[in-house]
Amino acid sequence: MAQKYISKFQLKPGVWVFVPTIANAAKGNEIKSLLESRWKLPKYFYHLRKGGHVEALKAHLNNNCFIHLDIQNFFGSINRTRVTRCLKDFFSYSVAREYANESTVMHPRERKTILPFGFVQSPILASICLEKSTLGIYLKRLSKNKKIVVSVYVDDIVLSTNDEALFNEITDSLKLAADKARLSLNDEKTEGPSDKITAFNIELSNKIINITDKRIDELKVAYLSADSEHQQKGILGYIASVNELQKNAILEALD
Repeated sequence: MAQKYISKFQLKPGVWVFVPTIANAAKGNEIKSLLESRWKLPKYFYHLRKGGHVEALKAHLNNNCFIHLDIQNFFGSINRTRVTRCLKDFFSYSVAREYANESTVMHPRERKTILPFGFVQSPILASICLEKSTLGIYLKRLSKNKKIVVSVYVDDIVLSTNDEALFNEITDSLKLAADKARLSLNDEKTEGPSDKITAFNIELSNKIINITDKRIDELKVAYLSADSEHQQKGILGYIASVNELQKNAILEALD
């Protein structure tokens, strides 16, 4: 079998990044393009849409009760068998198996296959696997409830409502659905139901969205050490996309 990646490195404990070969990247683009033409992207999957995580959070601004869930080691939880099973909805079994083989690798330290972080096709494959999992099916059901807003950004899931009692009822069901899907939730990052949550270094509450103080300080340093005016504009543009007042405050502090 042809080599699928040039190199690999551990981004953080248990999370590996794989740099694909030129041939594998080309195959990945082919698989990605085919899936984009055949799979209907859920409206609440924001990582494959314009606006990304900022829009994923802004969707919740009109509500006052929030839940934030994080899927632990998301890509590492998706194996070759799961990918094959999900791709059978779009291709013949033989093609699904071929694409699953092309898109997965052996874990560097465990005897299992994983969807590699770094491959071109990994985000869309992970998204499809999530949508078709027990957890994804439950999230789809919740998204149809007019009292609930759902947004997914890769492995981060945010839900909001103005009916706190409703969230008290579904919290256990969310955890049960994740367990059945064999997608472990990170207890350390789970928040809510609460009137405020933090995700992507952004604090979210009713009508208010702010970049955290720690992240603002990091962005200030990045702004001052930027190599070009273009980079500085990019940093300010990101801050403004979250909260215009925070951008203005930075400019005033730097005058």
